[in-house]
Amino acid sequence: MTSAKGNGMTWPKNSFWASWSKYDKGLIILTAVSLALRILWLDKPSGSLIFDEFYYVNAGRVILGWPQTPGSNGKVPYPGAAPGIDPNREHPPLAKLIIAFSMWIQGDNAYGWRVPSVIFGTASILLFYLLVKRLGKSPRRAFLAAFILSFENLIFVHSRIATLDIFMLTFMLLAFYLYLDGRDLLSGVALALSTLCKISGVYGLLTLICYEYLQNLPQKGKIRRLKETFKERTARSQVLILSYATAFLSLLLILDMLWGAYNNPIDHLNYILGYASKITTPTGISSYPWQWLINEVKIPYIKVDAQIFEGGKFVGSKTLIHFVGAVNPAIIFLVLPAIAHSIDTWMRKGENLSTFTLSWFASTYLPYYPLAIIPHRTMYIFYFLPTVPSVCAAIAYMFSRDGTPKLVTLAYMISVLAGFAALFPFKEIP
Repeated sequence: MTSAKGNGMTWPKNSFWASWSKYDKGLIILTAVSLALRILWLDKPSGSLIFDEFYYVNAGRVILGWPQTPGSNGKVPYPGAAPGIDPNREHPPLAKLIIAFSMWIQGDNAYGWRVPSVIFGTASILLFYLLVKRLGKSPRRAFLAAFILSFENLIFVHSRIATLDIFMLTFMLLAFYLYLDGRDLLSGVALALSTLCKISGVYGLLTLICYEYLQNLPQKGKIRRLKETFKERTARSQVLILSYATAFLSLLLILDMLWGAYNNPIDHLNYILGYASKITTPTGISSYPWQWLINEVKIPYIKVDAQIFEGGKFVGSKTLIHFVGAVNPAIIFLVLPAIAHSIDTWMRKGENLSTFTLSWFASTYLPYYPLAIIPHRTMYIFYFLPTVPSVCAAIAYMFSRDGTPKLVTLAYMISVLAGFAALFPFKEIP
């Protein structure tokens, strides 16, 4: 048997491991590091709920029939809630049920609340790597994209706390990969699961529909081809939409029958959309979508300070823990040039990665503009979370193009690490 040697080990050349590129193997290390960072000090700050965990962990408690924990105002979020029923009706129930299941297994503690987010957040890195690799046909580019995503602060924070967004994103990434693999029915089901975690998962459906019709559109001589295949593209989109709608409504019906307060999914969906349309009162942490591109209106999810005394006198304070809702500055400030590069590449070459990246960015980000301008919908920077991977892919595409010096790419990777370190929530070892 022929073998390949390296690092003192011998591998059969035709083995599964030997068929992996160095970037595939590097992904294993990256994933392990990402997992370790996400689970590190997961129970800190001790006994505290972080940001919207107050709503979702308490929703899990109600679902399990456990008592709620009051907030700083001494009040619980769902007074009079019926045990066994999801009290957080303004969001679909799936992510909260996943959190509740973890709490049932591990107990009403930080690990019970947050381990599912760690698992889904880590899985999102693997799925994102596979997705970019399939689109760009370049393990190097896919690794760079996964590296950028791994050390993006907004993704990182939501991969450590019990909120809905990381579940929605991970199912969305799974749907994208399944669609590119030609499994349209399963892709529709995965998109339904994404939307059952948070209603903005529907933007994943819009992404795939846009991608289907934008392929090869800008290239000369391809418009005729688009017309010729219009029926085929429409048929594929119809399969996706039908499987998505069927799975979403059926599963929402089942979940509501078991843990909800609605007899049919349409009533629940109407409530979700009606509730969202009424949120138009700005708050101190709210922001507009154009502000997200400059990291404006960061959200302090939780901050723990320690007082400093010298000789019995108070002389100041220092921050021990600070979870911030903000995008890594090394990433957010490259959004516009990276998207501009993708537009240029799409128009000149019509490559799959640029086409998909633009469809993704436009479908998950641009809809917030009319919502902000017309009904003045209240929004927050974490609404940008499902768009962040498209930005990471666009940046990786820009830095991995032919002719880009490796030192330039390396310098950028270091800047991503520096931005991550600056926003890392633990300022001292707890």
